[in-house]
Amino acid sequence: MHPDVRPIESLVPRRATAFGGKARSLAELVRAGFVVPAGFAISASVAERAMAAALPQEDRLEALLVAPARALGETRLHAIAEAVRTIAIPEPAERAIREAYTLLAREGAPRVAVRSSALSEDHATRSSAGLYATRLDVVGEEAVLEAIRAVWASAFSSRVITYLRSVGGDPSRAQVGIGVVVQALLSADVSGVLFTVNPLSGDPQEIVVNASFGLGELVVDGSVTPDTYRIDKGSGFLRDHVVGEKARARFVRERGLVDERVPEPMRRRSALEPDEVRSLTELARRIERTFGDARDVEWAIAEGTLYTLQARPVTALAARAPVVRRPRDRARIVWSTINVGEALPGVATPLTWSVLSGFSDVGFRRAFGAIGCRVPPDAELVGNFRGRIYLNLSDFFAIASEVPGLAPDTILALGGGGIDALASASLGREPTGRSSAAWLARLPLTAARFTRENLGSSRRVARFEERFEEERARLEALDLRLLSSTAVHRVLLEVERLLDQSGQVLLNVYGNLLASTIALRALVSTRGAAHDDALLRDLLSGLADVDSAEPGLELARIAESARRDAAARGYIEATEPEHARVEALPDGPTRRLLEDFLRRYGDRGTREAELSEPRWREDPTLPFATLRLHLQREASAVSSAEHRRRAVVARFEEAFATRVPRVLRPLLRRGLDGVRALLRTRERLRSRVVTVLGFFRVVALDASRRMRAMEPGVGDDGAFYLSLEELHGVLRGDVVGVGDLVRVRRLQLARDAALPAPPATFVGFPPVVSPPDPSVRELVGIGASAGRATGLVRWLREPKDASAFRPGEILLARQTDVGWSPLFLAASGVVTELGGPLSHASIVAREFGVPAVVDVANATEVLRTGDRVEIDGTRGTVRLLERA
Repeated sequence: MHPDVRPIESLVPRRATAFGGKARSLAELVRAGFVVPAGFAISASVAERAMAAALPQEDRLEALLVAPARALGETRLHAIAEAVRTIAIPEPAERAIREAYTLLAREGAPRVAVRSSALSEDHATRSSAGLYATRLDVVGEEAVLEAIRAVWASAFSSRVITYLRSVGGDPSRAQVGIGVVVQALLSADVSGVLFTVNPLSGDPQEIVVNASFGLGELVVDGSVTPDTYRIDKGSGFLRDHVVGEKARARFVRERGLVDERVPEPMRRRSALEPDEVRSLTELARRIERTFGDARDVEWAIAEGTLYTLQARPVTALAARAPVVRRPRDRARIVWSTINVGEALPGVATPLTWSVLSGFSDVGFRRAFGAIGCRVPPDAELVGNFRGRIYLNLSDFFAIASEVPGLAPDTILALGGGGIDALASASLGREPTGRSSAAWLARLPLTAARFTRENLGSSRRVARFEERFEEERARLEALDLRLLSSTAVHRVLLEVERLLDQSGQVLLNVYGNLLASTIALRALVSTRGAAHDDALLRDLLSGLADVDSAEPGLELARIAESARRDAAARGYIEATEPEHARVEALPDGPTRRLLEDFLRRYGDRGTREAELSEPRWREDPTLPFATLRLHLQREASAVSSAEHRRRAVVARFEEAFATRVPRVLRPLLRRGLDGVRALLRTRERLRSRVVTVLGFFRVVALDASRRMRAMEPGVGDDGAFYLSLEELHGVLRGDVVGVGDLVRVRRLQLARDAALPAPPATFVGFPPVVSPPDPSVRELVGIGASAGRATGLVRWLREPKDASAFRPGEILLARQTDVGWSPLFLAASGVVTELGGPLSHASIVAREFGVPAVVDVANATEVLRTGDRVEIDGTRGTVRLLERA
């Protein structure tokens, strides 16, 4: 047996350093009893000796690592790679390779895969996945030798050299050696990848499996949409299962590798049987126990046997201490986007998820603590399904059940409803195991603390806002490009502290608002609940000076300036909003007003809670689209807004005078004044939180720039695919070589985004999404802003869609956070799938006097752009009048 060409099963892992990370990992798998395709490994020493004999010293990899950047042009590197493709392999090693391959062929594996096993691969902090060449379906001794040289040659690229420099630049052999693994190519029936932790959220309690028919290369490189399985690690419970498209598959046939179209019926079938899902779940558990860390595993099933192809560390994944949870029936948990889907709609990037899930979990725990409830340490308040944020209503209501009289329907009515009969029944059946006795015993202390914290609340908010503005000015003045990475790390810590401080103040106000609104609702509860909620909505209309409405009103005022500014108006009307820029506006009053607008509101944007989304100051598409809409109208938007507002105030006065008993009016007036003041304060404080999220984005963009300088493959937004802890590690220099992790997460995010969104509420795990009934002519939601409107639907998915919006159309969106609200003044009505009566969109719609219906299930599935509809913001209905 040649010392540098060894069967994988003969390698001793702790002595296999010279064979590279992949070979060592495979040897560990074999030693632990996993089924691995037969094969052999070639030491990096073979490549070193071959190159030493054929290449001049200055062309060897270790010399190129320390060469000046100007000496590493693509032409030179290509020439070296071509030379490596033809070098002679040392004779003893070549003979051993031929013998090892012949033995594989005799044992029934003439077709092999030739992969790199570089010494820099598959480390705990870096894996180099995808950097070096891979050759599949290699047949014959000469072809195997040629494939080995091709793997060696792939190291001579700017991508590999930049990567090796980024992980230390050490030119020693231990850093740059290139081992090779040759393995039998399986004729796989189904294959894919699994992660022993959720690679996007970092949840250590969840296994994620991607599977498709045939070989797994199309899954790994993102060429097909695979089936996705999310499995609870402890119980094996299937949290979510989505059947992917699987339009293509790569199979091993007699004539070689063949890409085939998958027949339609087969595409809609799950790639894995239930027992295969269970086998993969156990495989994930065993691999994690064997290696002691999170792993990215490639696997295949061939002729009924489950093979492990490789198990790389999930590099840079921040370690999260596993939470030991009580055994429970997860099939009965009710999950919902109630009250959070509007704040964080759609699929979240890992950085956003790690920031906001932690912020939400801490916030909810503090909120419950503020009213005297005890939250178990293992409570799973926030969950992630297909990259979207959900709340565990079962745990929420179990905790809230300690408070006498705090009924779930009260919370649901204020949060946004959307609970179907099955979910409601599950909430009612779930035993809480809690009594109010302990809560009542704590009540004196809770009441004293609550009173102490809320006395002088207005003064505390004012002091906080003063300090916030000082900190905001300081952070905005920093030029991160001039700071060291460790200094940027410290800035990130300061931003986190500012978010925590903002959250605490916002939480205090939100708690007071919720308590006050519940009391107010009880005060008006003299008739049926639906009637009471409509009355409460009307009584909460007519707010003035709401922070979240100001951007829309300010743009309407700027449009009035543009009407009198011919040069600015000409530019706005002639330029498509997605191409318009403030600096291109002719100098004059309109430009100065818009510059001031972006100074004050530039950190707003659509999906503004998603850190990877551009803000208005970066992409002013929506502000320019709003200005153009206002200029297309004959009537002044400001005058129209004032007219609508007078109508809203009149509606409020009418409701107060005719629907509120005289005896309740003084008390109700004081209560309304308090709730209105709290609503204004909440909206103002939420804008502060959005500003802090903008600072997170600024830091992430700077970190991405630094990451790209070391690893060009991470792109301009690589930091958004790291968790907050991992980002700190990169900035401190503790974590290097994150390109492969970013690649994996980017693919997973794209897959999640392509999946159908789960229902707003479901029990256990997301059900198969059925298409809505095409015969439905009326949809029902929550009336958020009273009034009726008829018009054509315009479905807005992203800011550039606003360019096609026309005055008087019905704005349809899955959700409308503050970033969309400037368009409300140009719309005749608003319809959203998510939201509640206290949501930001509802408040702004009432402020503008625009009829709105929120929480309309399947609205974006049933309705499409151009449909003619009538919406009734009083009854909460949307009626389809005519198809486009």
